[in-house]
Amino acid sequence: MSKRFLAAAASAAGLMLSVGAPAFAQVAASPPVIDDIIIVSDPLTNRDAFGPGEEIRVDVVFSEPVTVTGNPLLNLRIGDQTRRADLYNVDDTTLSFRYFVKAADRDDDGIGVPADAVQAAGGSIRDAAGNDADLTHEAVPDDARFKVDGRPDAAPTITDVALGRTAAEETVVRGAPLIVSVWFSERIEVTGAPQFSIQVGTQTRQAELHRRGGATELEFQYLVQASDVDADGVSIPADALTLNGGSITDADGNDADLTHDAVSDIPHFKVNGAVGVPFVTRVGFLREPAAAGTYVAGETIFTRVWFSRPVRVTGAPQFTVQVGTQARRADHLPALRAAELLPPGNRFHEPGDGTIVYFQYVVQPSDIDNDGISAPASALTLNGGSIRAVGDNTDARLGHVAVADDPARKVDGRRGDDQAPTVTSAYVLDLPIHGVFGGGDTITTVLSLSEGVTLTGAPRFGLRIGGRTRFATFRERWGSTSLLFDYVVEESDRDDDGLSIAADAVDLNGATIRDNAGNDANLDLGYRAFDDDPRYRVDGRLTAVPALPLGGALALLFALLAGGWRRLIRTGQSAQASGRTASTE
Repeated sequence: MSKRFLAAAASAAGLMLSVGAPAFAQVAASPPVIDDIIIVSDPLTNRDAFGPGEEIRVDVVFSEPVTVTGNPLLNLRIGDQTRRADLYNVDDTTLSFRYFVKAADRDDDGIGVPADAVQAAGGSIRDAAGNDADLTHEAVPDDARFKVDGRPDAAPTITDVALGRTAAEETVVRGAPLIVSVWFSERIEVTGAPQFSIQVGTQTRQAELHRRGGATELEFQYLVQASDVDADGVSIPADALTLNGGSITDADGNDADLTHDAVSDIPHFKVNGAVGVPFVTRVGFLREPAAAGTYVAGETIFTRVWFSRPVRVTGAPQFTVQVGTQARRADHLPALRAAELLPPGNRFHEPGDGTIVYFQYVVQPSDIDNDGISAPASALTLNGGSIRAVGDNTDARLGHVAVADDPARKVDGRRGDDQAPTVTSAYVLDLPIHGVFGGGDTITTVLSLSEGVTLTGAPRFGLRIGGRTRFATFRERWGSTSLLFDYVVEESDRDDDGLSIAADAVDLNGATIRDNAGNDANLDLGYRAFDDDPRYRVDGRLTAVPALPLGGALALLFALLAGGWRRLIRTGQSAQASGRTASTE
């Protein structure tokens, strides 16, 4: 087949390369072809170049929906080097790839794409009819808008500050979190407990470091107190980020420049701490049936209930789902994360904010509903448990309006299930808050499946750490569709490029994982596996500072001098060779 030509077209979103043949030339039997290649991320640095550790994200758009097996890759031309971008998401016609800039990368002319850059790499890219996609195309010239400079020779700077909240109402009430996200110009490392000041009315409040949102983002959180009132909206003073005894540096040890502009009163972030009782704002069903709009026996119906502010659930509350003439009880899903329930192809995970409570019901053979499931008014019952506000334990109001029959969610429990569960996502649950997993830290991995499963035995999950496979052991289940595995970092573990997950990472170890119909799960991760990810670096030499018995004053002094709860302890010859103890906090 002759090669198609790629014509570069500039766009504000990124580099778009139109490569498809005219519509009239397409015929039903033709294989999928590449229509567009789009660089969807812009450099974060004020040098107008992708810096060290930055993520270059590229979308490849096909002429029709495709399915993927294995781990296809995309070659990028960076300077005189060809770098491999790995597949991390598939969405209908679009394959998304990403590459993290290394210190050795340099491209003053901008990124280019070599000819035939998309490679199946032992896997497959096919349409619904089984036709292999045609991956041929010509080279794309360098684009000066996308330069690369991986040298860590400049201090990180703050590129953006944004205020957010998780309350459903416009006014943020008592116990609800105010979230501040801070983005930097390059990958950063954090030690200690930096804080961020926000102005709530006449009071300056300190938001505490809550989590890392990625290699370049920090997220701070402040829980609204009863005395907090701001009728004009929260504001942010200039240079609000303080180290508070900690540090924020790049990989080369350069201290971050923490200066930024002030943000004036934001009307959408009013505060009234006197308002505190959580209430139900919305009720809905999460996911449609797997096929033909009808739930079958063994399939799970997910329900979610939104509250006006974050709540904490104890015990076993239930939610009534009306299935035909029967009122069925959906059980609470403890500690469930929303990303777990996304359709196949979504691998990214964000922690739940506490305003959504999830429930599940597994369809039984006797269930029939030709009009579609519904929910009566006030379907939520505590069942001996509790639903209370985070922070002040105020009991939530549980009343809500009814949910009408949904014809897109019919039920026929007489139909069996002959489809094996498949992996919908596999990911590391949390980023290390200090930029690296240290000795004694627990790396938790989540394996999510396309439907509810039953489990026997103790399966394992393999993590590739520094060229060695380390097995995380099964810990618990999230609902019926997700399994959690834990691995505790050992002193000998080290991976400066970040751990990876192979396509065959799941080791049954004599266990079974099956759906309610007895179908064994297909545990091949496929494109959901990933190569070394610098967000998940490991250094087992980073060990917890031991607690001192008695001597409270001495313990306090030691903690202050140590700069936090973690330090790098070198032992044996390595300590003698370095001649010093380096702190990572």
